[in-house]
Amino acid sequence: MVLWGVLIFIITRQVPFVSYSILGNLALLGIVALNMRYDATGFYRTFLPILCWCSFLVFYALLQGNEVTLVARFILIIFFLLTAYFIILPSRMVKLLFALTLLQCIFLIGLEFILLLFFNLETYEPLRHYFINQGWGDVYTFTGHFYNIPVKGNALLPFVYMLSYFIPVFPQKRKSFFRCIYLLAIVFAGNFAYLISLFVFHFMLFFLQNESFRQLQLKILALSFLIILFFIPGLIFVENVMSKKVDSMGTRQDQVEVLLRDIGQENTTIWLGKGLGNTVSEKTNYRDYTGNIYFELQTFYFFNQLGIINFISFILLNLFFAYTKIRDPRLLFVYLCYILYAFTNPYILDSNQVIVILTLVMANKILEDENRVCTCNV
Repeated sequence: MVLWGVLIFIITRQVPFVSYSILGNLALLGIVALNMRYDATGFYRTFLPILCWCSFLVFYALLQGNEVTLVARFILIIFFLLTAYFIILPSRMVKLLFALTLLQCIFLIGLEFILLLFFNLETYEPLRHYFINQGWGDVYTFTGHFYNIPVKGNALLPFVYMLSYFIPVFPQKRKSFFRCIYLLAIVFAGNFAYLISLFVFHFMLFFLQNESFRQLQLKILALSFLIILFFIPGLIFVENVMSKKVDSMGTRQDQVEVLLRDIGQENTTIWLGKGLGNTVSEKTNYRDYTGNIYFELQTFYFFNQLGIINFISFILLNLFFAYTKIRDPRLLFVYLCYILYAFTNPYILDSNQVIVILTLVMANKILEDENRVCTCNV
């Protein structure tokens, strides 16, 4: 429980503890080392092939002349992402995840009101530069009436919010209250991908509930009315958001082009990648990418390192493990919604995703135990 608490605390409280991320990595290593459970048959069928594949990735990366520390960093990420499916932590760990992500919600809401009360368009700039210089993320506004706070530590908030609809994450008597707290914090986080993911989540949740045909008709009628009512304001909102995201979208397109251009230099690297820990040495009109290991579309950076064959193998392994270890379709849907918002941000294929996998495996065990109790009672 201590290691899990350290991991979640470091991940969610990167403001102001971003420089202590090594503690989170050590905690994650400890969780994997102390909780791995497998029999001899499972080892030879699953882990031995994975270890052989990881060994090949390391050997190939070193052959490419990549930095040893970066090779070690990325092979550990891949190893953690794959082994997380085989670790079942005690269900009480979900409550600890709730408590520490709630702390991040309170931080976001509190900072939002402080900015609104004590800062304006001119006076908040030093604070913004301080956040950026500390490596905490960003704080910005376009009008002075609402501040976006896309800081490190926000990535798990939408996930915990969505998970609360299927397992008892929040206290039962106050779950609506806590959902409102999380939803408010998610809005203040200022990440458009969060909102799109939550819209998809609620849209599917709205229609997939087991109800009569008459109720489904009423839902469709109500949804049609809301679409008509908010169509024009919605278009205006999306247009405003997209116009303010032009620079960000341009940067992402630039990053994709740089990474694909780098991997396409040789026929071999297209198929096998540039090796784990590869860094590009290119400067564009947007920025200098020399030595970068974080990109807004981090998935493309992994593709750059792994190439077509290894990347597809990695995706297929994740899909197979998710289907066999998480199993419950509701939890798989939550995982899909997480991927939806994480894909366009730099916190996919990292410790955040490992935490998501560990939590979903935990949640699957909780639901299985509940179903077993219900079956026994019948």
